[in-house]
Amino acid sequence: MKRTAIITTAVAGAAFLGATYLLRRQQGPHAIERHATVIPIITPVIDFRVAEMVLEAMEHLPGDELTLVLHTQGGCVLSCVMIANGLRRFAASTAVVPYMAISGGTLIALNATRLEMGRNAALSAVDPIVSGVRVKYMPEASQDTEVLSARDYARSIEDYLRTTLTARQGSSAPLAVVNRAMSRLMGDHTPHEWPITMAEVAQLGIPVEAAPSHWADLVDEYRRRWWR
Repeated sequence: MKRTAIITTAVAGAAFLGATYLLRRQQGPHAIERHATVIPIITPVIDFRVAEMVLEAMEHLPGDELTLVLHTQGGCVLSCVMIANGLRRFAASTAVVPYMAISGGTLIALNATRLEMGRNAALSAVDPIVSGVRVKYMPEASQDTEVLSARDYARSIEDYLRTTLTARQGSSAPLAVVNRAMSRLMGDHTPHEWPITMAEVAQLGIPVEAAPSHWADLVDEYRRRWWR
């Protein structure tokens, strides 16, 4: 039988739960039928150690095809952007979001060439938060070094998101369409973690497809380990 390589980066708190293993393809409705290598990022927080594991896995993948399964509340900007950058180098990539990919998880998901979401799944805004405060709410006139640094992050994320959306929506997409998606994904009129459903993603001009249910089964397996 053919096999699909699964590089697991599951983490609960500070304890990593997964390691590299091979998942034998099986017949039936819950079979994972993809031939590409799969990297699940199933973790409450994407920190530097998670990024290291994902980048290492990407570096050693055969070929230019990848499926990334995301279930996360987000994480540090550096870690999420580095994973998104790594995803960009694959000729064919799929980001699967069975339930949620919030904040930095959204930024990663949008950098795949193909996006799949579960029927109840959600993305969110990607604007940065520093010391628990959204950068957009920090005082404009402040010259505090932390605020100045935060503004740098905000500008960089905005530029990165625009590049991402241009690639996702196509260079011929009307500027108004891109700007509408930018406004929603930068959280201009919503809380940072307010859910963006699959229907809304499509309305923003971002191509999205329904995710097969067997990807939710994979996430469920690791979520159950968090509570043991």
